[in-house]
Amino acid sequence: MNILTIETSQNKASLCVCRDGEIVYSTSWETERNHDAFLFPALEQALSLPDTPTAPDLILVGAGPGSYGGIRVALAAAVGISVVKESRIAAICSWCGLSDSNTAIISDAKRGGWTIRRPDGTIEVLTIEQLKQELDNGLTIATVEAEETLQKHQLAAKQYQLLPTAESITQAWLKLSPEEQETILTQSAEPIYVRPPHITAAKRKPWEV
Repeated sequence: MNILTIETSQNKASLCVCRDGEIVYSTSWETERNHDAFLFPALEQALSLPDTPTAPDLILVGAGPGSYGGIRVALAAAVGISVVKESRIAAICSWCGLSDSNTAIISDAKRGGWTIRRPDGTIEVLTIEQLKQELDNGLTIATVEAEETLQKHQLAAKQYQLLPTAESITQAWLKLSPEEQETILTQSAEPIYVRPPHITAAKRKPWEV
């Protein structure tokens, strides 16, 4: 099985190739809003590795939570490759495999909310008051945020600055049963939406720019 994995939900993005359970190529890059400027050169390198089959059997994409734009770029690239190479696509939570099975993972969802992925895989947005109540009830958390971000809200975590990577997503996928993998493959590959997008009016009309 030849697997190409793309993870672009965070500012530090990554890509890897796994061949028969072994990572044979891995790269990462720092970006803000220009994932495509770095992703396509990395894809070109990954798809032209020596002794690599001409087509990946599977393309894994980190579906977030995280940067909507970054995830959409990765999915668009995956769809383009799959059309040409006839590869299958699976989108899975970027936070899979980042912490142990008894720990929830959180991130600042802005607008007064906190995204939480519970140990059972459920993802939702809580208010700070709801999150603190969960902690009072014994919930253990880890986070992709810096420690200072949580300190501002009088929160403490077991682990800070967890970083989703293409390799961690690949390893999480390989730990799934064949039945679990097939269930994900039958679902639409799309970003994880924790809530409806926040729409703001443009500062200028398009024809005024």
